[in-house]
Amino acid sequence: MEMNEALIYLQEALGLSAKTKTWPGSAHLPLHLRAIEVRAVDANGFSFLLASLPTGVGLPEAKRVYSQLALRAETPVVVSFPDADARQRKALVAQGIPFVCQGRQAFLPFMGTACTERGGAWFRNHATKMSPNAQAAAIWGAAQEPYRPYDLCRALGISASRASEAITELVDRGLARRERCERRVVVLPVAVDLLLSEHMTELSSPVSKVFFARKTPQIDCLVDAGETALAARSMLAAPGMEQKAVLRSAWRKLSDLEVADGELPDNETAMIQVWRYAPVFAGSSRVDDISLALSLAAIDDERIQLEVDRMFGKEYPWQEAL
Repeated sequence: MEMNEALIYLQEALGLSAKTKTWPGSAHLPLHLRAIEVRAVDANGFSFLLASLPTGVGLPEAKRVYSQLALRAETPVVVSFPDADARQRKALVAQGIPFVCQGRQAFLPFMGTACTERGGAWFRNHATKMSPNAQAAAIWGAAQEPYRPYDLCRALGISASRASEAITELVDRGLARRERCERRVVVLPVAVDLLLSEHMTELSSPVSKVFFARKTPQIDCLVDAGETALAARSMLAAPGMEQKAVLRSAWRKLSDLEVADGELPDNETAMIQVWRYAPVFAGSSRVDDISLALSLAAIDDERIQLEVDRMFGKEYPWQEAL
């Protein structure tokens, strides 16, 4: 019943045309997860798993179910969490965990969609988001002079075909021009201010999911992210638990280090953000300012937003990227 209610909510609140089918992976789940109904959903060209949590489940269990399913799924995972209160929903948004709380809120970052009900009216943020490679290309390119496609391949660590696709997307969005110069293709990107002032709704957080890991030398070598990275660039105190970033294609190699939130002391645990594109561009040793700001946009903390504004010397509408 709760699964059906979640789907009806998505259809009515977001206008999604959703179809469901059995997920073959259900038969291979651990015993403690087999009581949870999991369905594969196709909605408006997007595929994801929808896991219906039982009534009375708390936030730690919701995150544990999400984490365990994300390890086994090839598509994004969405938890149906009908009992989530405002604090729990805020925590899920901050950690980039997609969820549906029917009648209150839906957060589907992989679709560039969020919906909240306030006073009987629906407030939607449903923009056409850039693909991860195009967003990385837009951010990296905004700080460059005209560049060649080869330069983009090297900076992002992607193939020539993926770089070409990203550049084509940027050209189509008016974020770059492609010209020929002495038999070479040259890309002319827009400046940072134009990207952040006029195209913010097309951007999104680079973080696809968050998990917790036991600190090891392998974890310590990952690049700083989130509030840890912001503290190094501002007057903010560093968080008690270090925050790190890893590329999505590499994060499964760290899954054996995963622990539950609160299982170990904060100083023995790291919060790992799984990024949709490389956290560090070639030639740099830290996450770039724009991606860092986007990863923090969902955190409703005035101190953090003030330091982000100081980092750019200007206020930008970061909330539009949610």
